[in-house]
Amino acid sequence: MQEKNNRLLFQYIIDNDHKMTDAWLDCRKHCAGFSVYAKNTSSEIESKLRSQNSEFIESLAYVLICKDNFSERVDRWAEKIAHERVELGTSINEIVQQFGIFRKIFWDFIEKFIHENHTEVPQVLEWSRELNSGFDSVIEKFTELYHAKTKDSLSKQENLIKAIISPVIPVTESAAIFPLLGNLNITIAEGLADSVLEQCTKYNITKLFIDISGVGTIDTMIANQIFQMISSLKLIGVEAFLSGIRPELAMTAVHLGIDFKEYPSYSSLKQALKENGLHVESFLH
Repeated sequence: MQEKNNRLLFQYIIDNDHKMTDAWLDCRKHCAGFSVYAKNTSSEIESKLRSQNSEFIESLAYVLICKDNFSERVDRWAEKIAHERVELGTSINEIVQQFGIFRKIFWDFIEKFIHENHTEVPQVLEWSRELNSGFDSVIEKFTELYHAKTKDSLSKQENLIKAIISPVIPVTESAAIFPLLGNLNITIAEGLADSVLEQCTKYNITKLFIDISGVGTIDTMIANQIFQMISSLKLIGVEAFLSGIRPELAMTAVHLGIDFKEYPSYSSLKQALKENGLHVESFLH
């Protein structure tokens, strides 16, 4: 009997997925900025939302008749939607809010089915447990994937930033300039060593001129990363020269117990190049 009831409710949900989706879309509001959930979004996005929500409803309904099918469908749906929402920059707060809005609409329809079929209390309680558990599973899976994809997206952005702010620029067959630019944070600074080591190996660099005159601020952790990078370069046969050292970096180095005698340093990149036999005019003008 319970299996029969479950199948009746399953079919009711499938038959009404468009009505549920219409009710959800009618709850949207106009938004001044861009939002995938805005009422004034494009017809293409609205069509995609409609399709995605119908797929979600169908996936959720399978919790009533086949748990394995439910899990497989939810995994596919959550993977696809999480990727799209991250790409569009939709906040997790906005997404969870939409889950809540639709959940209420969904239960309004279920309640109607219950009244029309005079469903007994034990069966109602069982459906409540199953469907709410299904909703929770979808939200948990989605937020897990959203977090992972957001983390991956940020990592790619940081790698891009590293590539932009930390290019190793060959100026001769064996010498290169490494200009550090902008405001460094510890996450970016930690990745600089690998990037620089890789580029020096790629270009067969034996002398690297590190210019830090373009860096906004340098705290103790970032300074430590820079000096660790210089030590790593030495291990692969690359001699490093520092230029553009400001008083605050010198003070930080002292606090770190770093002896500047171990690191050839110059007031400017031009001076560093000139004193090491490189013709400045040939590539600085």
